[in-house]
Amino acid sequence: MSETSQRTVALRILDANRNRVLEGLRTLEDLARFHSFPELQAAYKGYRHTLLEASSGWDSNGMLAARNADEDVGRTQKTAAERDRSNGLEAIAATASGRVEQGLRVLEETAKFAFPSSSGAIESIRYRVYDTNAKLRLALAHDASFFGQAKLYVLVDCQLPLRQFLDRLREMSAAGVGLIQIRDKQSSSETLLAYSRSALDALDDRRTRVIMNDRVDLAQITNVWGVHVGQEDIPPRDAVALLGSHKIVGWSTHDVDQVRKAIEQRVDYIGCGPTFPSHTKSFHEFAGTGFLREAQAMLMENNAALPAYAIGGIHSGNLQEVLETGFTRVAVSSAVWGAENPGKAAERIRRFLD
Repeated sequence: MSETSQRTVALRILDANRNRVLEGLRTLEDLARFHSFPELQAAYKGYRHTLLEASSGWDSNGMLAARNADEDVGRTQKTAAERDRSNGLEAIAATASGRVEQGLRVLEETAKFAFPSSSGAIESIRYRVYDTNAKLRLALAHDASFFGQAKLYVLVDCQLPLRQFLDRLREMSAAGVGLIQIRDKQSSSETLLAYSRSALDALDDRRTRVIMNDRVDLAQITNVWGVHVGQEDIPPRDAVALLGSHKIVGWSTHDVDQVRKAIEQRVDYIGCGPTFPSHTKSFHEFAGTGFLREAQAMLMENNAALPAYAIGGIHSGNLQEVLETGFTRVAVSSAVWGAENPGKAAERIRRFLD
């Protein structure tokens, strides 16, 4: 192929993929916009403008002249999956994300041949897009429907060797654990990051999601689903301001006034307790099952669709007392994480919650 022919093909590739990427970015921007994720919407808008700026030195007239849709063999090669969006907006986001990421890679590689000075800027956009796409897809999965299946929440530490840690997480996930909170006051930030990132890689987020305890800073730089904070930690609204609306925030509550504040602040879920003495955390007082009843009444009185987890010393032996308060979700630690077989322990508790 002559140099002229190669350049014509390159211009067609650049033209098609720039349009493809811009269309995909606009789709993602609107998904973020109309789901009220302002940080993500602004990011996608910025990528569109940066791409247009990076490609402003390209041969626009040559690209228009090279455009030939009638002879584009790809127009008729559509798979059934490309036409199916029956899975809703999450499927649209997944498709648009893939289109943008792949298109940017094609633009970067082709620009190295046709317009080398622009390839670095496109590479920079591509790496930032990967992270933003992950955040948007997690945000679209951030809804009350997941809490419907996530009835069992397990708090874990990072004291086991990593391989054993991940094996136990997989066992628990298979047994029906919907949420895992990484809570370890002894481990370094480096260890918490390594273990949380490995947990994210090991788990299917359609079944089990990861929450970071207290450490809003670590939640910011990982793809964990969100953060859980206590009454003496950073306030929930400030955690949201730091993390962005695409991540969830849970809050510990110990009395009905705190439950009322949680409703007012619109946190994503609450932990209610401590219900019983615990092996993993010491308390001077225990709210008990009476508080669970009061919390349940408060939620019903306010018609609040706020997922609430009973927590504190709960195990299969006293679980029935918790269920009698009206709670259908529980958070546990040693009852599962400290069990010889965490999968079987989780399965026993999960059966009570169905």
